[in-house]
Amino acid sequence: MKYCIGILCIVSILKAEAQSSALVIADSLYAVGNYTKAIENYRSLDTQNAMTHLQVARSYKAMGNHTLALESYKLSLVEMPDQPIAATEYGKLLITKGQFVRADTIFSKLSKAYPDNPEYFYQWGRALKRIKGRNGAEVHHSDTITMPYEKAFAKAVQLDSTHQRALFQLGLHYLKESEYGWVEKICFKALESDPENVEIINILAQNFHNRGFYTEAITWFEKLLALGQSNLFIHDKLGYNYYQENMYELAIEHYNIVLNYNDEDYGVHLTLAKLYGFLKDIEKAEYHAKQALILKDLPLDDVHYTLGRTYQINKKYEKAVTEYKRAINENPTHIHAHHGIVVCADNYYEDKKAVIVLYERFIQKFEGNIKATGFIYLSKERIKKLKKEVFLAEEKE
Repeated sequence: MKYCIGILCIVSILKAEAQSSALVIADSLYAVGNYTKAIENYRSLDTQNAMTHLQVARSYKAMGNHTLALESYKLSLVEMPDQPIAATEYGKLLITKGQFVRADTIFSKLSKAYPDNPEYFYQWGRALKRIKGRNGAEVHHSDTITMPYEKAFAKAVQLDSTHQRALFQLGLHYLKESEYGWVEKICFKALESDPENVEIINILAQNFHNRGFYTEAITWFEKLLALGQSNLFIHDKLGYNYYQENMYELAIEHYNIVLNYNDEDYGVHLTLAKLYGFLKDIEKAEYHAKQALILKDLPLDDVHYTLGRTYQINKKYEKAVTEYKRAINENPTHIHAHHGIVVCADNYYEDKKAVIVLYERFIQKFEGNIKATGFIYLSKERIKKLKKEVFLAEEKE
């Protein structure tokens, strides 16, 4: 009897050692990235427990087979529900797979179980944000708790003021809400711990751009370029902000880069036509205006107006009037074009009485139109000066 018991003990020990050896081999295969073989070895083990299921899940995830990874994570959590590490990995993968409600359940439980862990609140906020984006409403849980996603991100930041991803999400939320002061506060706080966080800098640049703080926006968009970031969005916004600051050469530089991304962008060609017009480079202004004419669908009034304005700046008044008239044919209420014709006539008509008539007709046509208020004021002031000039000329005669 004792002999039999001894044999059984030896067999058990040998089996345990073999099981342990097989587990070591499986873990080694996983560590070197031989995931398929690792899965085979894990599944060959006599005992399938929470840890083996977890390792199989990790192997499938590493291979990119998220469906089978989720199944194995679930098996691991069935075996041992109170596994924060497995639950965390499972919840993150649920978000990746678009299963946001399940992820919400996982991270809401983890956040309550571990209320001092900022990462759980951050991941919970990710799930809540995607659910709200899908449903357009806040999420009501079965336990009657309602958590707006931005509060989850804010809680993560409260627990860890250096949590860059939570700060980014919180900054992005306030940017969309046009809460500009909060955006600055959050972004500058994030930059204290990571001065080169390009996502945060991007939000900060957009924040200043949206507020019309063009000099500050330029500073931060240029910072992105200095950090190796270069895309259509950045160059387009730099072009716009330099334009607003009357830094036309730099605006042109960036808008030309934008054209490298899409040389059939009507709006960029039109803007370049305006910019070259300001610099009195009529050849390039004409080129881009004509490109805009080719690319733009009807109506074309703004293109003709831009070309007319370019000619006017360069004192080619007859050509300017031709383009202004084309703009008016496209849009009879184009105030700028109507006023442009009168100003051109004022510059090249010798008969100032005829010019006065043109100004009076302009005033009569647009009197009461709030958009024409400035032009009407200028026209009335010009009429006064012209009448004085005509009177003095007649006195001399």
